[in-house]
Amino acid sequence: MTNPSAAFGRRILLGAAAASLAAPALAQAPWPSRDLRLIVPFPPGGTTDVVARLVALAMRERIGRPVVVENQPGAGSTTAAGRFAREPDDHALFLSQIASHAIGPALYPTLPYDPEADFRAVTLLVTVPNVWVANPRNVPDGDVRVLLRDARARPGIRTFASAGNGTSTHLTGELIAQLARAPMQHVPYRGAGPGMVAVMGGEVDTFIDNLPTALPQIRAGTVKALAVTSPARLPDLPDVPAMSELGAEFGMAGFAAEAWFGLHAHRTAPDAVVARMAEAARAALADPAVQAQLAERGTQPKGGPSAEYAALVTAERVRWRDVVRDGNIRVQ
Repeated sequence: MTNPSAAFGRRILLGAAAASLAAPALAQAPWPSRDLRLIVPFPPGGTTDVVARLVALAMRERIGRPVVVENQPGAGSTTAAGRFAREPDDHALFLSQIASHAIGPALYPTLPYDPEADFRAVTLLVTVPNVWVANPRNVPDGDVRVLLRDARARPGIRTFASAGNGTSTHLTGELIAQLARAPMQHVPYRGAGPGMVAVMGGEVDTFIDNLPTALPQIRAGTVKALAVTSPARLPDLPDVPAMSELGAEFGMAGFAAEAWFGLHAHRTAPDAVVARMAEAARAALADPAVQAQLAERGTQPKGGPSAEYAALVTAERVRWRDVVRDGNIRVQ
């Protein structure tokens, strides 16, 4: 005859075993369990926003859930970055870029986030070269070497405009001036549009702009392209030298200074989630249709391992910190 106490004990043991097996299954719920959010720290319509929406749409097919773009502009991307850092969410991505993760930390002594400790790198999405353009009357020969030699001979006389204080175009100009030992006067404008108008009208000699927004005026002949800041010449401007071609005379050997956009997750995102995000983003960037649309906008698709992107961000932060320090650059 079966012992009732023994039978009851076996039921308890079996129940406990079943519960222990079920616990990991409950803890490891399938990911994603809801739609993803992609935070873009700039208004709709710009290059950053367009890149984000193209990648988000392509990632949806790989993840199986929509990736919803949320525009959160303000304070050169630092407002959105701070909010993202304070809100743990393994279903959220941040469109990180040179402003939020390299230049911002170099310029501002206090920020509402730590660009390393509060984020986990996912992958680099695209790079965007800058192009240095000149007013054809102010720089009639259109030769970047002649311009830099003149800037050396007459410190502070030659001018370069940017899209604003603390932007990547501003600091790229400062870096060129420092390396070439050719002091130039920086003239900030409120965005790329006013800066381009200023150089076209002759208010300033030159202007450093992102390639996508500068190309129409270069092709129209209203400005002259002096050089590009990519490591090598670009297919869109095959006759325009890269700054790296200027070599040792101007301290430009190996020079490259490009804007970049990538993806970061929150610091609390598990390894498996970051790996899924990275895999989906890299697959999206490998899509020929996505590549073509990005190339049409003057951006260069990248991808690559998460660790590689993390290393780039760290190196860029150090680089621009040094430019800010050496140029004694301050922003209000």
